[in-house]
Amino acid sequence: MVEAIRPSIFTLPFGGDLCEQTVELVLKQCGPAPLAISRATIFLPNNRAIRAMQEAFVRRAENGLLMPRLIAIGDLALDEALSPMLDPVDGEADTPGLIGPLRRQLILAGLIRQQYRKQAKEIDATEVMRLARLLAELIDELDIEKIGPKAFEELAGQREVADDPDLAGHWQSSYENLLEILPLYRKEMQKLGLEGPAALRNILLARLKDRLGRGVLPRPVFASGISTAAPAIADLLSAIAKLAGGHVILPHIDLGMDDEGWEELGPPPQEKGKLPEFGKETHPQFHLKLLLERMGVNRGEVALLGSDKRNVAGAINSIFCLPEATTAWSLLTPARKKLPSLRLTVAEDSAEEALAIAIMVRRALEEPGKRIAIATPDRELAKRISEQLKRWDIAVDDTAGKPLLQTPPGMLLVALAQMVADQFSASSLLGVAKHPLVRPEHRLEWLEMTRALDMELRGPSPGLGLKAITRQLARAAKNPRNKARKDELKALQEWWKQFAEQISPLEKAVAQGFDAFLATLADIAGELSDGAIWKKAEGRQLSAFLDELSGHDFNLAGHIEREALPAFFAELVAGQVVRPPYGGHPRVALFGLLEARLQQADLLICAGLNEGSWPQLPTPDPWLAPRIRRQLGLPALERNIGLSAHDLAGAIGAKECIITRARRDRAGPTVASRFLLRIEAFLGSALQQEEEAIALARKLDQPEASERHLFPAPEIRPSAAQRAVRLSVTDFDRLLSDPFAIYAKRILRLQPLDSVDAGATHAWRGTLVHDILEKWADEDNSDPARLMQRVDCALGDAELHPGLRVLWQPRILQGLKWVAEETQRQMDAGRNLLLAEADGKIQLAGTDVTGKVDRIDLGEDGSLTIIDYKTGQPPAPKQINAGYALQLGLLGHMAINGCFARRKRPVAALEYWSLAKDQQAKDGANPFGYRRKLGSGRSAQKKASEDLIADMVARAEEAIEKWIKGDAPFVAKLRPEFTNYDDYDQLSRLQEWDQRQSQLRSAGERA
Repeated sequence: MVEAIRPSIFTLPFGGDLCEQTVELVLKQCGPAPLAISRATIFLPNNRAIRAMQEAFVRRAENGLLMPRLIAIGDLALDEALSPMLDPVDGEADTPGLIGPLRRQLILAGLIRQQYRKQAKEIDATEVMRLARLLAELIDELDIEKIGPKAFEELAGQREVADDPDLAGHWQSSYENLLEILPLYRKEMQKLGLEGPAALRNILLARLKDRLGRGVLPRPVFASGISTAAPAIADLLSAIAKLAGGHVILPHIDLGMDDEGWEELGPPPQEKGKLPEFGKETHPQFHLKLLLERMGVNRGEVALLGSDKRNVAGAINSIFCLPEATTAWSLLTPARKKLPSLRLTVAEDSAEEALAIAIMVRRALEEPGKRIAIATPDRELAKRISEQLKRWDIAVDDTAGKPLLQTPPGMLLVALAQMVADQFSASSLLGVAKHPLVRPEHRLEWLEMTRALDMELRGPSPGLGLKAITRQLARAAKNPRNKARKDELKALQEWWKQFAEQISPLEKAVAQGFDAFLATLADIAGELSDGAIWKKAEGRQLSAFLDELSGHDFNLAGHIEREALPAFFAELVAGQVVRPPYGGHPRVALFGLLEARLQQADLLICAGLNEGSWPQLPTPDPWLAPRIRRQLGLPALERNIGLSAHDLAGAIGAKECIITRARRDRAGPTVASRFLLRIEAFLGSALQQEEEAIALARKLDQPEASERHLFPAPEIRPSAAQRAVRLSVTDFDRLLSDPFAIYAKRILRLQPLDSVDAGATHAWRGTLVHDILEKWADEDNSDPARLMQRVDCALGDAELHPGLRVLWQPRILQGLKWVAEETQRQMDAGRNLLLAEADGKIQLAGTDVTGKVDRIDLGEDGSLTIIDYKTGQPPAPKQINAGYALQLGLLGHMAINGCFARRKRPVAALEYWSLAKDQQAKDGANPFGYRRKLGSGRSAQKKASEDLIADMVARAEEAIEKWIKGDAPFVAKLRPEFTNYDDYDQLSRLQEWDQRQSQLRSAGERA
């Protein structure tokens, strides 16, 4: 090898544009000859860097320019393939093939499952695939660091492994499993003649190094922006640096740090009998120091490419110094504690942060030629920024990409899998039907039928399976109340029949294995979307991925339960990222941290500086304890924190940089990044605040200040004709406590909708119990001995959702058992059932009032007892005494006037029969079911039934005179303490007006 006198290694000052400086060096080394540059070779870390370098050359090509050869060594973190330039050439031995990621994951899944079976342990398929994916990542780490079986053999002889308290329980078990799985995996790879991506890259980079020594590649040769400290890469960079005509350009290395501080970064020499230490891995310079040491290069041999004209290196290096060195901050003069190019913006929430950043970008674009880059590891924030920029037709895509599962095609497949897992439940089925990719060519007609189906499926689940929904629609069509909707329901049934036939093959495919399920899933998704699911970049990537899935043996992962299908599919697609095609705004870029490392711009905005985002928290390794990782020589999980620190250090050295954070995000309050806290502590008041963008963001969607007024809450006063409505006896409690609810229900005729698959709502439980008791009274003549048979028949219905049956059958059963026993006791005492579920009507204060009584008992003396069944707790005595529980009294008034039995009889008692738990039940008593008689409670006012009824009737007539005959406004939540429902609170905008009323009172007090 012809070597240079000294290694040719350069680094950049803070804020230096690596691509621009590399182009400058290449042009200088190649000279003026037009063809000379085409013989140059530049090695770059990834494909994104290639595009950035191409753009930098284009900016310098005044009269045209031949491009040098640009080669990406492949960034494993970006899941990039190696450049074809690294393939073997003539005379070199064939290299092993590259194993596909899914094939490797399934092989490892089979080995993990085999290991668990040996230990007689159960593990589901999804967890096996997750562990296999993380094990594949660990194997790549071992290959990157060139840690082979010998390291594990040496470690096995150290007693610290068994004695380490960190290895208690699962750590020890995971390590022992790993020791058995790894040799089997290596053996399988040898058998197949394949290698993983990291191992194959080591082989190819070693051959590339050999080619450099043999002079196969034309010179000059450059390596730019490669900062990975992997041994194979370090060897290649060392070879390039020592080659005549070879040059290595590294990101910023702190050449001003004193030697003692530089050595403290580590890694220190390993002492015999002690664990190896990597040193200060969270420091931004650690990985570069490690790279130089592996290259065999002294820091003094690194030259500065360009100059630090703005003199910011000292301040930035001080900000990110070792913790013990921060004591020297107080000794620095104010002139050395400034970063004039740096500004800070703090928003109240992430939405405001995104809008403020969009405003900064829009403002910067007013300057001709100015380039703007936004760097953030927070993908949700990146999405918000991209959406906000659309206000001004600025198209910018997140180059970090979007997970395939978060794209419309991916979400449709997951929705279909979830529908199968939920056994075609109403909610999951509607989720598929409403997906935006379904039936795009006939979208309006499809949505009309979907909404009609949605309305019919409101309430408790109709059951499981497609047939349950078919039966639900058939019942709706036969219901006499739906006579006017006969044609509409018939059309809905026909539409549903076609839809059900289309998705029904999924039911059979589940039993045929995961391969058959995937094929059926893809076919049905294509049919439902009219092929739209396979269009655009995300559709094409999904199609290619599904093709890749076909032909694999998923049995290696074990049996996949129906309920686990969505999670298993999501695990398979976990690493798939859709990166946007180029074509956004030419002067605006939105990067993740990996993509931003080689990029520079005139304005750099670093967004999302919160803990957990910048830096991101390390993901725990389920296979190796931190101590064992250190013993083996693997990087600590915290090393990425140092990389994030280096990214930020380079960013704040840009010619203009704005850093932003939000005090709150979607999850709640946030904590400022440790890096931002250091910046604020070091700069203090010298840190400039970017306040204009925040102020504009807060004003942008708000009306002018002169137009903002604090109005009192509106008073809803319908006309007399609108107030002339019929009331039910159950309406009066609401009319008195929440008049707005009656306005919405009776005057506007708005009925609240139950949610789909609502579960056991109060209404459902009440309807079920009342239906049972009504049939018991009509068909069984209230025979206590036959009530339980009636209950078993109703709750044993095959169409009843299993979840509802399991949860509520025991409770309802015990409550109705008490009803049967209590009925028998009353019959023995001479009181018999007279009527059940009887309708009646009466006039109060000139208004028609209707009511339905649950039960009327007739005593031996001819008096009546009015009974109201409650599946929950009856009204509290306080509510009754205050006059906000009038139902029983009004029913009693109707009974006295012969509205139910056409014969006037006196009412002796008003009773609630509750099927809920009796909180006052004594030991040994039935915990479900009790009777409460009005006027006899300990805390209630003791009154005769006639007096109670008279008081309640007077109270009801007073309400009618006030709101139905009178002009009183229908106020929301007039007495909230007696209101048990919130069905119409959103319609009344209750919380909004409560807040405004508070502001109005405050304004009045200030005046």
